[in-house]
Amino acid sequence: MGIDVYVSNQTINKWFNSILKELDFLNECTIHKNLDSLYNSLLNVNNARVVLLDIEDRASCEYVSSINNGFENVHCVAIGLNRNITEVFTYFNLGFSSYIDLSYSAIEVYQAIHKSLGNSKYLSNSQQELLFEHLSHNLEGLAKCISIPSSANNHNGNHDSIKYSEKSLTEKEKKVCEFLLKGFTYKEIANSLGVTSFTINQRVKGIYKKLQVRSRSELSFRYLS
Repeated sequence: MGIDVYVSNQTINKWFNSILKELDFLNECTIHKNLDSLYNSLLNVNNARVVLLDIEDRASCEYVSSINNGFENVHCVAIGLNRNITEVFTYFNLGFSSYIDLSYSAIEVYQAIHKSLGNSKYLSNSQQELLFEHLSHNLEGLAKCISIPSSANNHNGNHDSIKYSEKSLTEKEKKVCEFLLKGFTYKEIANSLGVTSFTINQRVKGIYKKLQVRSRSELSFRYLS
């Protein structure tokens, strides 16, 4: 595993160095003093890598799109000062695979890096709690997207035969939606629900169409705003 790091903020740099020592990752990390050095390093490797970028540096946020567009096997992780959960999702929307802040323990940093290598997103336990708290405050909005059919519509007594309106979510779609908001990959959702990744892909398309969103980030913003 290769880890490239660009951190300009002194507070973050001091914290991150202590995390690296605790994880014994120093030998696996290449520390860059500028973004040009980082880019040149990525040009010279072919294996999957994780890039940790200091988002307190504005140039880093603008730089992540060029990395994502230029290197298919490179995954960018945002590293910064503590942010609220809605701000975290803005970084996901920019193209970062995960977000790390100074509240992370060494094991959470490790998990975020490895999740990113697997092209998955990661939220710490505390961030997941904040996410669930925000979602709980927005259940009214979620309820409006779910129609509760009358028994008259269910002639066969079979739940799967219920006809939903275009703007509603089925129970299966609602379950998939919950997994999406928790950051699960399609494969992880499929394994949890005992279906194929293709089935999950089709359900996600249905969710996006009904809720008029185009991505997981937009879906998250719908319930976090």
